Amino acid sequence: MKTEISQERKTFYTIGLIITGIGFIFFLSVFAFAFLGDPFQMGFNFMAPGFIGFTLIIIGQGIMTFARLGKAGSGLVLDPKQAREDLKPYSSQVGGMLSDVLDEVDLPLQAKEVVKVRCRQCQALNDEDARFCKHCGSVL
Repeated sequence: MKTEISQERKTFYTIGLIITGIGFIFFLSVFAFAFLGDPFQMGFNFMAPGFIGFTLIIIGQGIMTFARLGKAGSGLVLDPKQAREDLKPYSSQVGGMLSDVLDEVDLPLQAKEVVKVRCRQCQALNDEDARFCKHCGSVL
Protein backbone atom coordinates (compact mmCIF):
# COMPACT_ATOMS: atom_id res chain seq x y z
CA MET A 1 0.00 0.00 0.00
CA LYS A 2 1.39 3.37 -1.02
CA THR A 3 1.23 5.73 1.95
CA GLU A 4 4.12 8.05 1.10
CA ILE A 5 3.70 11.40 -0.62
CA SER A 6 5.88 11.73 -3.72
CA GLN A 7 8.90 14.03 -3.70
CA GLU A 8 7.37 16.01 -6.58
CA ARG A 9 4.28 16.84 -4.49
CA LYS A 10 6.48 17.79 -1.51
CA THR A 11 8.49 20.13 -3.74
CA PHE A 12 5.36 21.81 -5.10
CA TYR A 13 4.05 22.22 -1.55
CA THR A 14 7.30 23.90 -0.49
CA ILE A 15 7.19 26.22 -3.53
CA GLY A 16 3.60 27.17 -2.67
CA LEU A 17 4.62 27.83 0.93
CA ILE A 18 7.47 30.09 -0.19
CA ILE A 19 5.20 32.03 -2.58
CA THR A 20 2.64 32.44 0.22
CA GLY A 21 5.35 33.74 2.56
CA ILE A 22 6.57 36.25 -0.02
CA GLY A 23 2.96 37.33 -0.53
CA PHE A 24 2.56 37.96 3.22
CA ILE A 25 5.72 40.07 3.22
CA PHE A 26 4.43 42.16 0.29
CA PHE A 27 1.01 42.47 1.92
CA LEU A 28 2.44 43.57 5.27
CA SER A 29 4.79 46.07 3.58
CA VAL A 30 1.75 48.30 2.98
CA PHE A 31 1.49 48.83 6.72
CA ALA A 32 5.22 49.55 6.98
CA PHE A 33 4.90 52.23 4.28
CA ALA A 34 1.93 53.72 6.11
CA PHE A 35 3.99 54.08 9.31
CA LEU A 36 6.91 55.72 7.51
CA GLY A 37 4.95 58.86 6.85
CA ASP A 38 2.38 60.20 4.44
CA PRO A 39 2.19 57.41 1.84
CA PHE A 40 0.72 59.71 -0.83
CA GLN A 41 3.91 61.80 -0.97
CA MET A 42 6.22 58.81 -1.54
CA GLY A 43 5.97 59.09 -5.31
CA PHE A 44 4.53 55.64 -5.97
CA ASN A 45 1.34 53.73 -5.34
CA PHE A 46 1.98 52.34 -1.86
CA MET A 47 -1.01 49.96 -2.19
CA ALA A 48 0.48 48.08 -5.17
CA PRO A 49 2.62 45.76 -3.01
CA GLY A 50 -0.52 44.88 -1.03
CA PHE A 51 -2.39 43.79 -4.14
CA ILE A 52 0.64 41.90 -5.43
CA GLY A 53 1.03 40.23 -2.04
CA PHE A 54 -2.63 39.25 -1.87
CA THR A 55 -2.37 37.75 -5.36
CA LEU A 56 0.77 35.81 -4.39
CA ILE A 57 -0.97 34.47 -1.27
CA ILE A 58 -3.85 33.15 -3.38
CA ILE A 59 -1.48 31.60 -5.94
CA GLY A 60 0.69 30.04 -3.21
CA GLN A 61 -2.32 28.55 -1.42
CA GLY A 62 -3.57 27.13 -4.72
CA ILE A 63 -0.23 25.46 -5.39
CA MET A 64 -0.15 24.07 -1.85
CA THR A 65 -3.66 22.64 -2.23
CA PHE A 66 -2.75 21.10 -5.57
CA ALA A 67 0.41 19.57 -4.08
CA ARG A 68 -1.36 18.34 -0.94
CA LEU A 69 -4.24 16.64 -2.75
CA GLY A 70 -2.61 15.69 -6.07
CA LYS A 71 -4.06 16.22 -9.55
CA ALA A 72 -7.09 13.99 -9.14
CA GLY A 73 -7.59 14.69 -5.43
CA SER A 74 -7.79 18.43 -6.03
CA GLY A 75 -10.29 17.96 -8.87
CA LEU A 76 -8.05 18.98 -11.78
CA VAL A 77 -8.27 15.47 -13.22
CA LEU A 78 -11.61 13.67 -13.02
CA ASP A 79 -10.46 10.15 -12.23
CA PRO A 80 -11.96 8.55 -9.10
CA LYS A 81 -9.35 5.76 -8.95
CA GLN A 82 -6.48 8.23 -9.19
CA ALA A 83 -8.18 10.49 -6.63
CA ARG A 84 -8.28 7.61 -4.13
CA GLU A 85 -4.62 6.93 -4.87
CA ASP A 86 -3.69 10.63 -4.41
CA LEU A 87 -5.59 10.85 -1.12
CA LYS A 88 -4.39 7.48 0.23
CA PRO A 89 -1.63 8.96 2.46
CA TYR A 90 -4.20 11.13 4.21
CA SER A 91 -6.90 8.48 4.49
CA SER A 92 -4.40 6.00 5.97
CA GLN A 93 -3.22 8.74 8.35
CA VAL A 94 -6.78 9.29 9.54
CA GLY A 95 -7.20 5.56 10.01
CA GLY A 96 -3.97 5.48 12.01
CA MET A 97 -5.11 8.34 14.24
CA LEU A 98 -8.46 6.63 14.78
CA SER A 99 -6.65 3.42 15.69
CA ASP A 100 -4.49 5.34 18.20
CA VAL A 101 -7.57 6.85 19.85
CA LEU A 102 -9.33 3.49 20.07
CA ASP A 103 -6.21 1.96 21.65
CA GLU A 104 -6.35 4.55 24.44
CA VAL A 105 -10.04 3.98 25.19
CA ASP A 106 -11.00 0.88 27.13
CA LEU A 107 -14.04 -0.22 25.19
CA PRO A 108 -15.17 -3.81 25.36
CA LEU A 109 -14.81 -5.30 21.91
CA GLN A 110 -17.50 -7.91 22.50
CA ALA A 111 -20.82 -7.54 24.21
CA LYS A 112 -20.91 -9.04 27.69
CA GLU A 113 -23.28 -11.95 27.93
CA VAL A 114 -26.15 -11.18 30.29
CA VAL A 115 -27.88 -14.03 32.09
CA LYS A 116 -31.37 -13.46 33.47
CA VAL A 117 -33.40 -15.65 35.81
CA ARG A 118 -37.17 -15.92 35.40
CA CYS A 119 -39.30 -15.66 38.54
CA ARG A 120 -41.51 -18.75 39.14
CA GLN A 121 -44.34 -16.65 40.54
CA CYS A 122 -44.68 -13.68 38.12
CA GLN A 123 -42.39 -14.73 35.22
CA ALA A 124 -40.42 -11.45 35.44
CA LEU A 125 -36.76 -11.47 34.39
CA ASN A 126 -34.19 -10.76 37.13
CA ASP A 127 -30.40 -10.53 37.27
CA GLU A 128 -28.67 -13.87 37.80
CA ASP A 129 -27.26 -12.85 41.21
CA ALA A 130 -30.62 -11.58 42.56
CA ARG A 131 -32.05 -13.47 45.55
CA PHE A 132 -35.52 -11.93 45.34
CA CYS A 133 -37.71 -10.97 42.40
CA LYS A 134 -37.58 -7.23 41.68
CA HIS A 135 -41.22 -7.32 40.57
CA CYS A 136 -43.08 -9.40 43.13
CA GLY A 137 -40.45 -9.92 45.87
CA SER A 138 -40.66 -13.71 46.03
CA VAL A 139 -37.54 -15.83 46.62
CA LEU A 140 -35.80 -16.90 43.43
